[in-house]
Amino acid sequence: MSEIPLKVETKVYDGNEGGYGYLYGLNQKIPDEDFEKIKPYMKDFRRNDFKTDIHMSGRPQGWRFTRENVPIIEEILGIEDTLEKHEAKIKENMADPLKKSNMQDKAFDGLRLGFTKAGTRPKMDLSRLAIHSAKIYDPGDDWKNSSKEGYGSLFIYTPHAIWYIVNNSSEGSNKDLNNVNTPQGGAIGYRLMYNSGLDELVRIYSDENEYSGEQLY
Repeated sequence: MSEIPLKVETKVYDGNEGGYGYLYGLNQKIPDEDFEKIKPYMKDFRRNDFKTDIHMSGRPQGWRFTRENVPIIEEILGIEDTLEKHEAKIKENMADPLKKSNMQDKAFDGLRLGFTKAGTRPKMDLSRLAIHSAKIYDPGDDWKNSSKEGYGSLFIYTPHAIWYIVNNSSEGSNKDLNNVNTPQGGAIGYRLMYNSGLDELVRIYSDENEYSGEQLY
Protein backbone atom coordinates (compact mmCIF):
# COMPACT_ATOMS: atom_id res chain seq x y z
CA MET A 1 0.00 0.00 0.00
CA SER A 2 1.48 3.32 -1.04
CA GLU A 3 2.14 5.90 1.68
CA ILE A 4 1.50 8.67 -0.86
CA PRO A 5 -2.13 9.83 -0.73
CA LEU A 6 -4.15 8.99 -3.82
CA LYS A 7 -5.10 12.08 -5.78
CA VAL A 8 -6.02 13.36 -9.22
CA GLU A 9 -3.34 15.15 -11.24
CA THR A 10 -2.98 16.66 -14.69
CA LYS A 11 -1.48 14.35 -17.30
CA VAL A 12 -1.62 16.36 -20.50
CA TYR A 13 -2.56 19.80 -21.77
CA ASP A 14 -4.18 19.87 -25.20
CA GLY A 15 -3.77 23.37 -26.59
CA ASN A 16 -5.30 22.73 -29.98
CA GLU A 17 -8.22 24.94 -30.96
CA GLY A 18 -11.34 23.15 -29.76
CA GLY A 19 -9.14 20.62 -27.95
CA TYR A 20 -9.62 19.00 -24.55
CA GLY A 21 -7.58 21.45 -22.51
CA TYR A 22 -6.39 19.55 -19.45
CA LEU A 23 -6.88 15.80 -19.15
CA TYR A 24 -6.46 14.08 -15.82
CA GLY A 25 -5.29 10.83 -14.30
CA LEU A 26 -4.26 9.40 -10.94
CA ASN A 27 -0.89 9.87 -9.27
CA GLN A 28 -0.43 6.14 -8.71
CA LYS A 29 -1.63 2.72 -9.78
CA ILE A 30 -4.77 1.43 -8.05
CA PRO A 31 -6.13 -2.12 -7.57
CA ASP A 32 -7.85 -3.65 -10.57
CA GLU A 33 -11.20 -3.80 -8.78
CA ASP A 34 -11.07 -0.04 -8.11
CA PHE A 35 -10.00 0.69 -11.67
CA GLU A 36 -13.04 -1.20 -12.98
CA LYS A 37 -15.28 1.08 -10.90
CA ILE A 38 -13.93 4.26 -12.49
CA LYS A 39 -13.30 2.87 -15.97
CA PRO A 40 -16.74 3.98 -17.31
CA TYR A 41 -15.73 7.59 -16.65
CA MET A 42 -12.36 7.31 -18.40
CA LYS A 43 -11.09 6.83 -21.93
CA ASP A 44 -8.03 5.04 -23.22
CA PHE A 45 -6.71 7.91 -25.31
CA ARG A 46 -4.57 7.38 -28.41
CA ARG A 47 -2.85 9.94 -30.63
CA ASN A 48 -5.61 9.81 -33.24
CA ASP A 49 -8.06 11.06 -30.59
CA PHE A 50 -6.40 14.47 -30.84
CA LYS A 51 -6.42 16.97 -33.69
CA THR A 52 -2.62 17.10 -33.78
CA ASP A 53 0.17 15.87 -31.57
CA ILE A 54 2.25 19.06 -31.60
CA HIS A 55 0.21 21.64 -29.70
CA MET A 56 0.10 19.48 -26.58
CA SER A 57 2.28 18.97 -23.54
CA GLY A 58 2.50 15.89 -21.36
CA ARG A 59 1.58 12.28 -21.96
CA PRO A 60 -1.53 12.10 -24.16
CA GLN A 61 -1.71 8.33 -24.43
CA GLY A 62 -3.33 6.23 -21.74
CA TRP A 63 -6.38 6.17 -19.49
CA ARG A 64 -7.41 9.78 -18.91
CA PHE A 65 -10.56 11.64 -17.90
CA THR A 66 -11.99 15.10 -18.46
CA ARG A 67 -12.59 17.76 -15.83
CA GLU A 68 -16.30 17.02 -15.59
CA ASN A 69 -15.55 13.46 -14.42
CA VAL A 70 -12.96 14.43 -11.81
CA PRO A 71 -15.42 14.75 -8.88
CA ILE A 72 -17.18 11.51 -9.85
CA ILE A 73 -13.93 9.56 -9.80
CA GLU A 74 -12.77 11.23 -6.58
CA GLU A 75 -16.02 10.25 -4.87
CA ILE A 76 -15.86 6.63 -6.06
CA LEU A 77 -12.26 6.30 -4.82
CA GLY A 78 -12.86 8.18 -1.57
CA ILE A 79 -10.28 10.86 -2.34
CA GLU A 80 -10.47 13.53 0.36
CA ASP A 81 -7.86 15.95 -0.97
CA THR A 82 -9.95 16.76 -4.02
CA LEU A 83 -8.80 18.82 -6.96
CA GLU A 84 -11.51 21.39 -6.23
CA LYS A 85 -10.29 21.86 -2.64
CA HIS A 86 -6.68 22.09 -3.78
CA GLU A 87 -7.41 24.67 -6.45
CA ALA A 88 -9.66 26.67 -4.12
CA LYS A 89 -6.81 26.92 -1.59
CA ILE A 90 -4.43 28.18 -4.26
CA LYS A 91 -7.01 30.70 -5.49
CA GLU A 92 -7.59 31.92 -1.94
CA ASN A 93 -3.87 32.43 -1.35
CA MET A 94 -3.38 34.13 -4.72
CA ALA A 95 -6.11 36.63 -3.80
CA ASP A 96 -4.06 37.81 -0.79
CA PRO A 97 -1.12 40.00 -1.96
CA LEU A 98 1.28 38.85 0.78
CA LYS A 99 0.39 35.16 0.46
CA LYS A 100 0.56 35.46 -3.31
CA SER A 101 4.05 36.93 -3.15
CA ASN A 102 5.21 34.17 -0.80
CA MET A 103 3.67 31.47 -2.98
CA GLN A 104 5.27 32.85 -6.11
CA ASP A 105 8.66 33.15 -4.43
CA LYS A 106 8.49 29.52 -3.32
CA ALA A 107 7.25 28.44 -6.73
CA PHE A 108 10.16 30.19 -8.43
CA ASP A 109 12.66 28.65 -6.02
CA GLY A 110 11.27 25.22 -6.91
CA LEU A 111 11.30 25.97 -10.63
CA ARG A 112 14.82 27.34 -10.62
CA LEU A 113 16.13 24.35 -8.70
CA GLY A 114 14.26 21.85 -10.85
CA PHE A 115 15.21 23.33 -14.21
CA THR A 116 18.86 24.07 -13.40
CA LYS A 117 19.57 20.80 -11.57
CA ALA A 118 17.50 18.32 -13.58
CA GLY A 119 16.76 20.09 -16.84
CA THR A 120 18.55 19.43 -20.11
CA ARG A 121 19.88 22.17 -22.40
CA PRO A 122 19.63 21.04 -26.02
CA LYS A 123 20.27 23.57 -28.76
CA MET A 124 17.05 24.99 -30.13
CA ASP A 125 15.46 27.92 -31.95
CA LEU A 126 12.90 29.98 -30.06
CA SER A 127 10.75 30.16 -33.19
CA ARG A 128 10.57 26.36 -33.41
CA LEU A 129 9.50 26.08 -29.78
CA ALA A 130 6.86 28.77 -30.22
CA ILE A 131 5.32 27.38 -33.39
CA HIS A 132 4.85 23.96 -31.78
CA SER A 133 3.77 25.28 -28.39
CA ALA A 134 0.58 24.42 -26.55
CA LYS A 135 0.80 27.68 -24.58
CA ILE A 136 3.41 30.20 -23.50
CA TYR A 137 3.51 32.02 -20.15
CA ASP A 138 5.27 35.39 -19.80
CA PRO A 139 5.61 36.25 -16.07
CA GLY A 140 4.87 39.93 -15.54
CA ASP A 141 4.94 40.56 -19.31
CA ASP A 142 8.72 40.87 -18.93
CA TRP A 143 9.51 39.22 -22.27
CA LYS A 144 6.87 41.28 -24.03
CA ASN A 145 8.19 44.53 -22.60
CA SER A 146 11.92 43.90 -22.20
CA SER A 147 13.05 41.26 -24.69
CA LYS A 148 14.54 43.81 -27.09
CA GLU A 149 16.79 45.01 -24.27
CA GLY A 150 17.82 41.41 -23.58
CA TYR A 151 15.67 40.64 -20.55
CA GLY A 152 12.63 38.54 -19.63
CA SER A 153 11.74 34.88 -19.34
CA LEU A 154 9.18 32.51 -20.82
CA PHE A 155 7.71 29.13 -19.99
CA ILE A 156 6.89 27.30 -23.20
CA TYR A 157 4.73 24.17 -23.19
CA THR A 158 5.90 21.89 -26.00
CA PRO A 159 5.13 18.26 -26.84
CA HIS A 160 6.10 16.20 -23.76
CA ALA A 161 8.03 19.03 -22.06
CA ILE A 162 8.08 22.51 -20.57
CA TRP A 163 10.93 24.87 -21.46
CA TYR A 164 12.19 27.66 -19.20
CA ILE A 165 13.70 30.35 -21.44
CA VAL A 166 15.87 33.06 -19.87
CA ASN A 167 16.76 35.95 -22.17
CA ASN A 168 20.52 36.39 -22.14
CA SER A 169 21.15 38.97 -24.82
CA SER A 170 21.59 42.23 -22.93
CA GLU A 171 24.80 44.23 -23.22
CA GLY A 172 27.53 42.48 -21.26
CA SER A 173 25.78 39.08 -21.19
CA ASN A 174 27.95 35.99 -21.55
CA LYS A 175 26.41 34.73 -24.77
CA ASP A 176 28.58 31.60 -24.68
CA LEU A 177 26.00 30.26 -22.21
CA ASN A 178 23.17 30.50 -24.73
CA ASN A 179 21.69 27.37 -26.29
CA VAL A 180 18.51 28.92 -27.73
CA ASN A 181 18.65 31.13 -30.81
CA THR A 182 16.51 34.27 -30.62
CA PRO A 183 16.21 37.43 -32.75
CA GLN A 184 17.60 39.41 -29.79
CA GLY A 185 20.86 37.45 -29.63
CA GLY A 186 20.16 34.30 -27.69
CA ALA A 187 18.79 32.82 -24.47
CA ILE A 188 19.49 30.11 -21.95
CA GLY A 189 16.91 27.34 -22.23
CA TYR A 190 16.18 24.49 -19.83
CA ARG A 191 13.91 21.57 -20.72
CA LEU A 192 12.03 19.34 -18.27
CA MET A 193 9.52 16.63 -19.08
CA TYR A 194 5.95 17.67 -18.29
CA ASN A 195 4.54 16.65 -14.93
CA SER A 196 1.62 17.87 -12.86
CA GLY A 197 3.75 19.44 -10.10
CA LEU A 198 5.92 21.34 -12.55
CA ASP A 199 2.86 22.61 -14.38
CA GLU A 200 1.36 23.87 -11.12
CA LEU A 201 4.52 25.75 -10.11
CA VAL A 202 4.71 27.42 -13.52
CA ARG A 203 1.08 28.47 -13.34
CA ILE A 204 1.50 29.91 -9.84
CA TYR A 205 4.72 31.78 -10.57
CA SER A 206 3.51 33.18 -13.90
CA ASP A 207 0.01 33.89 -12.56
CA GLU A 208 -1.08 32.17 -15.79
CA ASN A 209 -0.17 35.29 -17.74
CA GLU A 210 0.03 34.14 -21.36
CA TYR A 211 2.47 35.77 -23.75
CA SER A 212 0.85 38.56 -25.77
CA GLY A 213 3.80 40.29 -27.42
CA GLU A 214 5.11 40.21 -30.96
CA GLN A 215 4.90 36.89 -32.78
CA LEU A 216 7.80 34.64 -31.87
CA TYR A 217 7.95 32.82 -35.21
